[in-house]
Amino acid sequence: MVKKKLTPKYNDNKAVKEKIDRLLKENASNVANSSTGSRLDIGDDDSVKEAWGIIQEKIKAIDPIFYEIIKER
Repeated sequence: MVKKKLTPKYNDNKAVKEKIDRLLKENASNVANSSTGSRLDIGDDDSVKEAWGIIQEKIKAIDPIFYEIIKER
């Protein structure tokens, strides 16, 4: 019996990849600008962690398999 490996939609669907990449870019910006006082600063580490949780939920709705790969452990 051959076991089929599940692959994320992220790997095969350009539209899904673009949506997830946009969310990951948003998270990278949140982390990079955390506590800097810049206009992109969303606050301290707790605010960044909360925003990451929201972003992860959006990713989960788009591609549950990709979510399992990147989710916070």
